[in-house]
Amino acid sequence: MNSRFTFVVRFFSLVLAGLPICISSQPAQASNPQTGRLVVQRSPTFGSKTYLQLWIDGNKVANIGPGQRYDESIQTGHHVLAVNYTPRTRHQPSSMQLTARPGETYAFTAIRESDEGVTLRQSNRIPP
Repeated sequence: MNSRFTFVVRFFSLVLAGLPICISSQPAQASNPQTGRLVVQRSPTFGSKTYLQLWIDGNKVANIGPGQRYDESIQTGHHVLAVNYTPRTRHQPSSMQLTARPGETYAFTAIRESDEGVTLRQSNRIPP
């Protein structure tokens, strides 16, 4: 009976030891062939008391505060990105078209221009 008990304990110990490995390998979505990566960051001169609002295809996805950025996967295909700032803006959101391709990273910097609201400029520096 003692050897059977030892076998059961060892068996469950191995199962429990392997469980974290299975769980930690789950988030492999970054290499999903059906998505790209979208990074939107604020210009250093954007302002410290305002938030950058980001919409993708008409859905608000983020309020980006000082020192923050949006860095998420995006489905491949055609999208409309729109940006504005809050609070109290008299400007309409500015928008641009983006066609995302699998595995590609699209990096933009939001620039707040006093007379035009916010514009997105493609960034040459892609964050890690």
